[in-house]
Amino acid sequence: MRTPQTRRPGLAGLLALLILSLPLAACSDDEDAYCGALKADQESFSEMQEDTTGLGLLKHRPTLARLAAKAPEDLRDEWQTFLGAIDAFSETLDDVGVSPDDFADERPPAGLSATDRSRIASAANELSSKDVVDAANGIEQHAKDVCKLQLGL
Repeated sequence: MRTPQTRRPGLAGLLALLILSLPLAACSDDEDAYCGALKADQESFSEMQEDTTGLGLLKHRPTLARLAAKAPEDLRDEWQTFLGAIDAFSETLDDVGVSPDDFADERPPAGLSATDRSRIASAANELSSKDVVDAANGIEQHAKDVCKLQLGL
C-alpha cells in the first residue's frame, strides 16, 4: 500500500513564489511611505478639523496634493475626486474675485452678486456631494485601517 507523499515545491515553485511576493513588498514600502507622510502631517489635519467651513481645505491644498502624490495606487481615484472638488471650489473663488480670507463668520463678503453667491454655494456644495464624501471616506478608512491614523477629513 502506498502512502501519499508530501510534495515539496521544486526550484520552479520557489521561484514563482518569490516572484509573486515581490509586488507585495513594493506595495508595503509604498504604503509605509504614505502612512509616514500622513503621520508627519497630523498637525495639518488637526487644523482642517477645527475649520468647519471647508475653507481650511484650501489653505492645506499643497499638503493634500503632496499626500495624494504619495498615495498607493488603490487610493489615487479617491484623492483625484477629493482634490478635484477642492480645486473647483478654489477656481470658483478666484473667478469671482474673492479669497477664503474674505469670508467673515462663514459668510461671503458683502457686495457679491446673486450669481456669484450662487456659484460659490454650488462649488461649496460639491465638496459635500456623495462622490466627494465617498472619496474622503475611502481615504479616511484606509488611513484608519492601514496606517492606524484618524485624519478627520
